[in-house]
Amino acid sequence: MHNRISRWAGLAVGGVLLALAACAADDTGAPEAPFACLAPPALSRPLTFANACPGDPDFPTVVEADGRDVFIRLPKDRVCQRGLSVNGAGNVWIQGGAFLYTESGKAVISISRTSGTSFIEGLGIDVAGKSADAIRVYRNTGRLIVQNTFARRISGQPAGIHGDLVHAQGDGPLQELVLQNVTGYTGYQGLFTPYRPESGHGARAVRLERVNVAYDPALNRNAGAGKPLMLLFFGSADDLGDRPPDLGTTLAGVYVDASFWNQPFGRAIYPRPKALFGRCIGFDEAHGISGRVCEGPPPGGDFAPEAWVGTGYQRSRFCGPEAAPAAAAGGPVGR
Repeated sequence: MHNRISRWAGLAVGGVLLALAACAADDTGAPEAPFACLAPPALSRPLTFANACPGDPDFPTVVEADGRDVFIRLPKDRVCQRGLSVNGAGNVWIQGGAFLYTESGKAVISISRTSGTSFIEGLGIDVAGKSADAIRVYRNTGRLIVQNTFARRISGQPAGIHGDLVHAQGDGPLQELVLQNVTGYTGYQGLFTPYRPESGHGARAVRLERVNVAYDPALNRNAGAGKPLMLLFFGSADDLGDRPPDLGTTLAGVYVDASFWNQPFGRAIYPRPKALFGRCIGFDEAHGISGRVCEGPPPGGDFAPEAWVGTGYQRSRFCGPEAAPAAAAGGPVGR
């Protein structure tokens, strides 16, 4: 969440770029190497909250971990309505569950003051047109992995605060941000991770694998969206204020759909693309971005279908045999 309205990067895709040859393989946006889901972190004696929503008895909406690991399994029989914050944890694992956000806070999921691995999987997040991020981290110098997750109706205020799909805030930066099998529909902004060394904002390394983001048709000028901002905002080597991740960005199977606002999809990406390859674009090597971004929805549909996540989440649909939370077994419930 941020008050700064993102600048539009000028985009000039002219006749020279259109004349570049494009082969069919470059058009697909498919991962260039075999894709494998990352495993959840190993947890040691975690605080455990199982089959409950934030705000239920013994499950506070703000979990103060005091350095301990945290395991959260959200319920399969109902949708949660309050946001969740985890502060001061070692490693964090949040699994499954759905949110229909009814509060006025700045994020549905917030993880702060940690240097461990935060692993979020299987969530269905409906921000419900609120001025809030779906997922954010703050004062986080660890690793954030968002996997098999769908978010929609991310909104905000045209002249001020607006929400993001994932926002890496200040006093970090994240050492690495990884998104695998993630789908986001937003009325404002998608991924916002520019690296600002002076404030610790953003991430030093970013990896996106099977990620699609789009402007949300449920949020238009009359329903919470004043104008479209960036769907992918990595930062630019030409921008002293918003740098790209200094350890690089890797893209595989990444799609951007700006069609709801009738604009070229390259205008929804920062830094500015260098070359056009059919329906995909690449970047100047100065930005440290390996891979391409392709136009429109993925040919096979959302990488994280809404029906496959949330209360009905099964990890095996995305990642093979479902991983059992062995590390959390027998752990304490609540505090």
